[in-house]
Amino acid sequence: MKLKRERKGLIFIGMIAAIVVALVVIISIYAKQDKIQENLQQDPVIKVLFVLKDKNQALFTDVLIYYPVTGKGVLVNIPGNTGGLHSALDRVDRIDAIYSEKGIEAYRQAVSNFIKVDVPFYLETSVNNMVEMADLLGGFELFISMPVDARSSTEDKWLLPSGRVTLDGEKLRTFLTYHLDEDTESSIQERRQDATVAFLSAVKSNSNIYLNKTNFNQLSSRMTSNVKDKDLLELFQYISELDTERFEAVTVTGTNTTVDGKTLLMPFRNGEYIKDVVKKSINSIVSPSGSANARPYVIRILNGTKVLGLAHNTKILLEGAAFEVLDIGNTEGEEEVEETYIIDHIGQPEVAMNIGDFIHCTKVEEEEVNKDDTETEVNVDFTLVLGKNFDGRWVRQREKK
Repeated sequence: MKLKRERKGLIFIGMIAAIVVALVVIISIYAKQDKIQENLQQDPVIKVLFVLKDKNQALFTDVLIYYPVTGKGVLVNIPGNTGGLHSALDRVDRIDAIYSEKGIEAYRQAVSNFIKVDVPFYLETSVNNMVEMADLLGGFELFISMPVDARSSTEDKWLLPSGRVTLDGEKLRTFLTYHLDEDTESSIQERRQDATVAFLSAVKSNSNIYLNKTNFNQLSSRMTSNVKDKDLLELFQYISELDTERFEAVTVTGTNTTVDGKTLLMPFRNGEYIKDVVKKSINSIVSPSGSANARPYVIRILNGTKVLGLAHNTKILLEGAAFEVLDIGNTEGEEEVEETYIIDHIGQPEVAMNIGDFIHCTKVEEEEVNKDDTETEVNVDFTLVLGKNFDGRWVRQREKK
């Protein structure tokens, strides 16, 4: 009798354990199914890591930051040769070495740390799968400035037309993989970023066909992600509302340095600069007015100091943050300018302050322009005059006595 009671007790305990395990599994599955909504409740800005791979190598990495309320987004390009002391590797190396050696999840965390923004979701696809998706979506529309007619080292033919064209899958493969002698790493990255934008535009154009439960598997089967198909569909339904016509694109900028025989892009200010750029971009896309990005504004930079190369370096700084710089020069006269200031030529103080905020410049002068005066030609919107209080990144404010 005692043995029977012990057996019944063990069976009862086993049943309880099974129920607990089942509940844990159900709760876990439910949590995963609500992953997108749960994330949006905590942070209304969607952030997704896009990785285009070839075998075990990351050919291209972008972070999509998108605010559904305004429909505005930004793509942050992370060049594969971005250098630094990466904790995941415990050595100075390229950031994409983390992807090759540690996998996509470690790479997602490393990119999040690098730009100081939590990027909870990732999507990765191969060149072959991207080619197939291009054909599914009716091709990718891209602008090619110059025609391509060349051969690879293995005698593969590279042939692309110029102008606004729609590329089918095989033409897209050429667009993604060709590499001319005159190409730079940045030009290749820019080209692949254009392909990412074209992919998002194609998804948007075909949302009525593929963004439903019936057909979405034709896209999802060609991608891997850290969310289930149901949540991935929901994520793409959000992304399909993105305004791809007013899309900001920024990238990591820095200086090329050779380390252990590798050419690494060492980010400006030890990576603090790109963090500032991303922060500025997020503030811009969540801005309710949207006036700061209604169109690209053109800036002229004048060096009012005796520091050689200050205007040139500032041009790189602003262009990396998606500002458009027309030209650079020096102020007239031999006297140095004491304080940095911005001249607003078009009566847009909010935009002027958006530029000023990026370098901590609070001094803005508004220039009165007579629109009826046809002899007066202003080909820039703002002029940034660099003074002695500009240290190459920030305007140093005077200490209060």
